Amino acid sequence: MAKIAIIGTGLIGTSLALALKEARIRNLELVGTDYDNAARAGAVKRKAFDRVENRLTPAVRGADLVIVATPVMAMQDLLETIAPELSDGCVVTDVGSSKKVVLEWAEKYLPREVQFVGGHPMAGKETSGPETADSNLFRGKAYCIVPSPRADRKAVSEITNLAEAIGARPFFIGVDEH
Repeated sequence: MAKIAIIGTGLIGTSLALALKEARIRNLELVGTDYDNAARAGAVKRKAFDRVENRLTPAVRGADLVIVATPVMAMQDLLETIAPELSDGCVVTDVGSSKKVVLEWAEKYLPREVQFVGGHPMAGKETSGPETADSNLFRGKAYCIVPSPRADRKAVSEITNLAEAIGARPFFIGVDEH
């Protein structure tokens, strides 16, 4: 069974989980986590995840794909914290609006056996939180994909497939252009 861990159970993270559930991908476990108790409780209430962890380490341990759906300024510490817990071959992506610095952090903190592919779904709402999450949030929207220099084709393909599974349109873009 494949495991996707989503760090951040706010609007984007919970919408991603709902969209993935709606895509009916077989043999998939969706695990969410968030530092905020209310966000975790909201995600549980929405039934967006198969499991919601209150701690980061159990959420990412053994994951095939980790999606960082937090504010960009929280990502540096998160990448450093999760790095020792990631399995060889794990793919890590984000949904942040800034790519250059996130790619630098990924290069600095993630092990060589872990692939990083930056992502930025061009979707959102004026409201936030899991209560306003929507499985159709990404439908028909561009999903920017910004692979790190060392990301292999398989990792890029996984993020492309993720974007398509949630109804988004993959849009490949370089870090400087983004």
